[in-house]
Amino acid sequence: METWIIYVIAPIAIALVSWILGKNGRRIDETSKLVALLQEEITRLTAKVEKLEAKVEIKEHESERKSGIIQEAFRCKTPSHKCPVLIKLFEFNDQKEDEQRTKKLQPGEYPPECDQIQGRDEEFRPGL
Repeated sequence: METWIIYVIAPIAIALVSWILGKNGRRIDETSKLVALLQEEITRLTAKVEKLEAKVEIKEHESERKSGIIQEAFRCKTPSHKCPVLIKLFEFNDQKEDEQRTKKLQPGEYPPECDQIQGRDEEFRPGL
């Protein structure tokens, strides 16, 4: 009877235990891979949130500055079209728009160094 247990039942039991542990081992491997992917995603999203927070801080600062300018313009006794505060604000806004326009090109626009029509040789020739 002992021989039968040693040669038949024991290998079946060992195979069954190995299969169960192997299945759990695969689950552990899959879970650890999933955890690693989630950690990478969390890191990526954290960096994105930090960038967005920085942008929000910049917008808040601009909003506070504009609010102060508007308050000063409201206190100004001169008419709005002659108010030096509003004139400076309009000049500043125009300058800011020009800077943004040069940074962000519209569809179909090319910077001078990438002008496909002119070819951009040694010198830049506007209007050709």
